Amino acid sequence: MAASNSIQIRYLESHEYDLWDQFVDQCDFGTIFHKSQWLNPISKWQNLNFSIVGCYKGNQLTGGMAFTWKKKFGRIPIIQLPVKTPVFGPVISYSDTKYLSKIESQIHTVTKDLINFLLKDYQLFYAQFPPAFIDIRPYNWEGFDSGVHYTYSIKFHSETDLEAGFNPDIKRRIKKAYTLKYQLHENATEEYIAYAWDLEQKSFDRQGFKMQYTAKESFVSFILDLVQKKSGEVFTIMHEEKPVASVIMILDQATGTAYYWHAGADKDFLNTGLNQLLVLKIMEKYKVSDLKSFDFVGADTESIARYKST
Repeated sequence: MAASNSIQIRYLESHEYDLWDQFVDQCDFGTIFHKSQWLNPISKWQNLNFSIVGCYKGNQLTGGMAFTWKKKFGRIPIIQLPVKTPVFGPVISYSDTKYLSKIESQIHTVTKDLINFLLKDYQLFYAQFPPAFIDIRPYNWEGFDSGVHYTYSIKFHSETDLEAGFNPDIKRRIKKAYTLKYQLHENATEEYIAYAWDLEQKSFDRQGFKMQYTAKESFVSFILDLVQKKSGEVFTIMHEEKPVASVIMILDQATGTAYYWHAGADKDFLNTGLNQLLVLKIMEKYKVSDLKSFDFVGADTESIARYKST
């Protein structure tokens, strides 16, 4: 255990992981991707190690980080961002006070201590913050490199006409899709999860990208675990009994956010509008649920950003 300015830092035991997940739910910038509920199973899927470090003030958990890591070249431990994890890094709480300077001081002190603690054990520290997290100065002050990632997010209101905000071309495609004989499935069996895998593979091939993960059976097991925890849903649209497009949504009930996490489509049906119709149907479902927003999870690549913005 390390101590600095009354902050004690230590690795959590596995029986304390639920306590960590509860802490994340109570923090302003905590998401499902910060939880052991996400990182522990994804580490098994991607053959990574998993740990949680907690920062304590007395007996009170005030911050920490759940993270995955591996040994580079078989001997150098580095903190490793798992593939398909849009948010990754420390979660820190602060006392309720009207003084901004005190809030900043609490966050900056815990952040610095946490970074120094982790860099004693790992040769590389990596974090990727949610859009609402704007103060990365403690990392700049410690000499870290920084960059910006982009995403699109829609705030839900039950009375909003979602389709009215779509680009004219997208609306034309959806109108065309309604004339086809399609079947919409909300089914999370192994068969439909495998469809999602295959369709994303086709999308990667079409765009000339290389898939960063290849263990299909482990992927299916990972999604089944999320579905069982009510944190994942699988949507598929079919035409003449053939899967045309698929989307896997990640649901963060604590923040009320639906993440457009995994998507794929068959290139032979790209002009049918069925892919766009599937996204609309998913949005319509969540618009009248307890969820507050829809996050498209990434808009850094030009072609992807152009499509998602429509």
